[in-house]
Amino acid sequence: MLEFTGENEMEQSKEELWPYFTDTDVLAECAPGCKEMTLKSPHEIEAVLAVGVGSVKPEFDVDVVVTRADQPDALEMNAVGHAPRNEFETTAEMELRENDDGGTTVAWSATADVSGTIASLGGRALKSVTNRLVKKFFADLQAKADEGVEAESKLEAAPEDADDVALESDD
Repeated sequence: MLEFTGENEMEQSKEELWPYFTDTDVLAECAPGCKEMTLKSPHEIEAVLAVGVGSVKPEFDVDVVVTRADQPDALEMNAVGHAPRNEFETTAEMELRENDDGGTTVAWSATADVSGTIASLGGRALKSVTNRLVKKFFADLQAKADEGVEAESKLEAAPEDADDVALESDD
């Protein structure tokens, strides 16, 4: 099990940022390696991500379920990704905290189980790549917010019993 945590300072208020974190069009443009992202329902996303770690660059079909969406304070998602000879399962959470200067601190964490070729590269390599990708994601999202790109909140939490079904349906 790999664990990741971090914080990012952003200039806008959490109310201003929420639509950027919950608009799949914006997320698709900001997520490194995202080839496509489709909103299947307000709590389900399908995506195709190509993530390179060293010489290994699998293309994952990813199913995401929003398990918590407390606007504008917290967002949690579970994701399962499948690629030839590779697989991952992750839970990611973020909390938006208002700063005294009107900006926002985004505290995020994720846990991931990774298997296959990509896992053989080791936790240190995976953490290094993940930290670089997360940094790029936040920089790109900050740029969209700074430019005033239109964003619309499209995500909401799944009903209590929906996340298990959605994550297992791809077998």
